[in-house]
Amino acid sequence: MYIQLFKRVGLSAALILLAGSLVGNALAKEVAEGTVLSKANLASLENDTLQGIKIGDLLTDSQKMWIKDYNLTMKLGKTTQLTLDPAYLAANKKYAGQAKLDASTKTVTGYTAGIPFQDVDVSDPDAGYKLAWNQYYANPVMGDNWIATGDVTIVDGDKGTIDRFEAISAKMLMEGRTTGGDARIGTDDAHARYLLTLSKPYDLAGLGIYTKQYSSGKLDDAWVYVKSIRRTRRVAGGKSWMDPQPKMDLLNDDNQAVNAYPLWYKSWKLLEKRWILAVVTGPDPKVEHNYNDYVEQSPPYWNPINVTWEPREVYVVEAIPPEEHPYSKKTLYMDAEFPFIYQSDLYDRKGNLWRLWRETYSPTVAKNGQPGLTFFCTQAIDFQRNRATYIDIISTNLNNPDFNDNAFSPKMLQAAGQGGLDEYLK
Repeated sequence: MYIQLFKRVGLSAALILLAGSLVGNALAKEVAEGTVLSKANLASLENDTLQGIKIGDLLTDSQKMWIKDYNLTMKLGKTTQLTLDPAYLAANKKYAGQAKLDASTKTVTGYTAGIPFQDVDVSDPDAGYKLAWNQYYANPVMGDNWIATGDVTIVDGDKGTIDRFEAISAKMLMEGRTTGGDARIGTDDAHARYLLTLSKPYDLAGLGIYTKQYSSGKLDDAWVYVKSIRRTRRVAGGKSWMDPQPKMDLLNDDNQAVNAYPLWYKSWKLLEKRWILAVVTGPDPKVEHNYNDYVEQSPPYWNPINVTWEPREVYVVEAIPPEEHPYSKKTLYMDAEFPFIYQSDLYDRKGNLWRLWRETYSPTVAKNGQPGLTFFCTQAIDFQRNRATYIDIISTNLNNPDFNDNAFSPKMLQAAGQGGLDEYLK
């Protein structure tokens, strides 16, 4: 290599280039665990490494902007091993290779349970669609069922907290189940049921939506609670997946980064496989904690603190929604081993970055006694409006054997406003 270099640029110039390269390599170093990355030291640490990967290469463009323009700090740590329910892992092994993607329609056949498409090849032209179906069918964080109460804080980047309320979110998976009983329950085309409702203060309790989602791609059915008459009413649910969540900087479609039948999107494209910084060792959300200890209480009032960011290998997927969707695209950072998403960059119809969605994940013991991964918080930052939503999980349960499809119904909207879901949150 160096002989060719000498021929191209001459001995003196080659020696200068070689010396510069050696100096650069000598100056680059592996940072210690616990190093805090910040606006002040980003330039000096960008070429240093964590687990042999350049710090600059671990940061997404939106994360770099967040650090430089909004003073995000990141405490750095090493990659940890995820531990999930053995039944989920067994289903991945048992049904591996059975699911097939139709090359023309992009629909899935032969799916029973577990991750339908494992070890997705970056060069596969259908890789983006396969990853979308993986997340749709087999997100391990949601499991067979999941419910949580979130203490929701809305902040203005200049003023701080401008609103605070409580919300309950829940999911019941109807197909691809792994933790006991049949892989499918309910009707042949049932995919999942979702609940998102406010529970406090009293005047807002019950405001939200309950939806049924179908594996056939049929438009969702939806229900709302009409507080004035204390009744639950069915509504047109076809476009509700694109509607804003009550009072928050999120759409219904932003639940877990994407909450829609994959083929409602115009396209899915796998851009690359890379490493980013994310959080999977957050505190146990069931342990009482103080919001102020995990969100910096100075402008812009939305920066997470006291968590460790570690290298995680991800697929980067570009999702293009339909024209009527508020976003022009989503850039999704999905774990390369299991189909759940760390971060989503959300773009307006002009193609400008609008919002950033992210999760802080935590190891947990599910209600069935098995290990799992859960949420410590959900965060959505609206950079254009200079405000953010922070959902601090204060009670949660994953894979509760007693939380069955009979209990999961539109009546949950009314029950949420009256404390009737507390038994599933204990």
